[in-house]
Amino acid sequence: MARSRTREAETELRLWLLLLLLVWAATLQGCTLVKPVVGVFTGPFMIVGESGRGSGGDCRALLIFGAIGAAAGLVTGIISDANTLLGTADDPARNWYDPFRTNRSATR
Repeated sequence: MARSRTREAETELRLWLLLLLLVWAATLQGCTLVKPVVGVFTGPFMIVGESGRGSGGDCRALLIFGAIGAAAGLVTGIISDANTLLGTADDPARNWYDPFRTNRSATR
């Protein structure tokens, strides 16, 4: 009985730490950490909006689109941070919400 309570407490602590890590990452200025987190949520909307078709209510499609948004956000986040460090970006925060565009891309 005591062992199961300990295991439940460890699981709950891990979930709280994960939530704290996500909140911390979302408040950072660097695109490399923020854009993948944002891309998980905005990626499906960007993909569905571009195609003009919905996912048909298929949750698997939304999960796949979210993974694509996170991967794209990681790549464009690294590129955006490089643009900022090199001084080639006029606005370092441009397109922070769009995982498929860098801070040098035109705004939609």
